[in-house]
Amino acid sequence: MLTNAVAPDKLGGLERYVRELSAALVRKGIPVTVLAKRMREEDPTDEVGDDGVRIVRHRVPSKCDRTFAARYPFSVAAGVVREVRRIGPYGIIHGHYAITTLPVALMTRPFLYSFHAPVHKELLLEHGGSYLLPEVTRTTAVRSLRAAERRVVTRASGTVVVSEFSRAQLGELSTRAAGNSQLIAGGVDTERFSPGQVRRDEWARSADPLIFTARRLVARTGVFELVQAMPLILTRLPMAQLAIAGDGHQRGAIEDEIRRLGIEKSVRLLGRVVDAELLQWYRSADLSVTPTQMLEGFGLSTGESLAVGTPVLVTPIGANPELVRNLNPLLVAPGRRPADLAQAILRLVEQEGLLNRLRAPARSRAHPRWSWDHVSDRYLELYKLFMP
Repeated sequence: MLTNAVAPDKLGGLERYVRELSAALVRKGIPVTVLAKRMREEDPTDEVGDDGVRIVRHRVPSKCDRTFAARYPFSVAAGVVREVRRIGPYGIIHGHYAITTLPVALMTRPFLYSFHAPVHKELLLEHGGSYLLPEVTRTTAVRSLRAAERRVVTRASGTVVVSEFSRAQLGELSTRAAGNSQLIAGGVDTERFSPGQVRRDEWARSADPLIFTARRLVARTGVFELVQAMPLILTRLPMAQLAIAGDGHQRGAIEDEIRRLGIEKSVRLLGRVVDAELLQWYRSADLSVTPTQMLEGFGLSTGESLAVGTPVLVTPIGANPELVRNLNPLLVAPGRRPADLAQAILRLVEQEGLLNRLRAPARSRAHPRWSWDHVSDRYLELYKLFMP
């Protein structure tokens, strides 16, 4: 598996996807190595996790280094070439991230590529404030990354998309790759994220309703807009409370907005939470919200919440509508603005009993079709095409 970073080093959707897919394959008797960048100096270069997945980490320059953009691809290439040579000619290569997969795309070796989302667009949407790059250099970096993505998807021996939305995004890079791609939606631990006992702490017990979102705190994910929707919600639902799990470079701005709006008692920033806590928040919530503003290749948090049986309100952005398809049209907000989110939440909550009636269909929507057992079987069928 070739990726940028892997869980638990980083806890984004892609990072968890690669780790959990790898673990599912190990459970089926397939040895898996994940090649990813080293996030912290103390992380081991080579280790085998409790799930049996081998992690090999390569060094990359610091983002704070002004030569980062120039040095990063070469650092990645060195790590990838070294590992590809180590596994020999019979190992199956499965890429998930364009930069890490590009060195293989420049070889003659066959590989499978999972296209989750256009990385060149995410570079600006999610990381624009975290790299020390002048505007001209950043523009060049985005163009170079798009060219790298196009090279990877056109050279791949097989391409997988995780939604129809991601297929459309792939089509902007290569119509041929999009036309030949296979859709494998899902990748949710539906055994862990399942209905069960609800335990609310004192703050959560006072909520009516309890609204929950698990998102990186970056502009693309829409947490800022969801916070801005709360005053409108509170005018009609004064006991409503919003719990937010996640972290990111927008946290300071979100904290400032909560104070400015005077809703400190109604909104709680949980920061990063471990899986056991995340599960409890999903189960405890009356409603989850995925307030995406731009891009959403699949929506792991949406899938996890549905697997638990908690309905999810989504914006009409990216793959969001695909995930709640056929559950209830009210689960798709009319837009992505704070007023749209508030209006949609009020409509759902004020229809007596609706959220409870949606719990069983929500679980059925996610399990078993998005389970890792099902998804890993689909991938195993594709891997057979690469076997000698």
